[in-house]
Amino acid sequence: MLNENQSPQFGGKLKTAPYYEAVASIIRVLRPYSTLRTISNHLNSVGLKTPSDLIWNRERLANFMRCTAI
Repeated sequence: MLNENQSPQFGGKLKTAPYYEAVASIIRVLRPYSTLRTISNHLNSVGLKTPSDLIWNRERLANFMRCTAI
């Protein structure tokens, strides 16, 4: 189990499973109707940051979607 202050193992996830499920569900709901920029603005407005604690933008969102196969 990973604490918030503990670094992940090499190649490990930076956030918990519920975080990834929440972000993925928002993306799945909005993607058929919205642009990447709109989705990233929504994620920022609800207070979710990227796994590395940066604000979302369309490039980071596209990378997240590619890496998580969304």
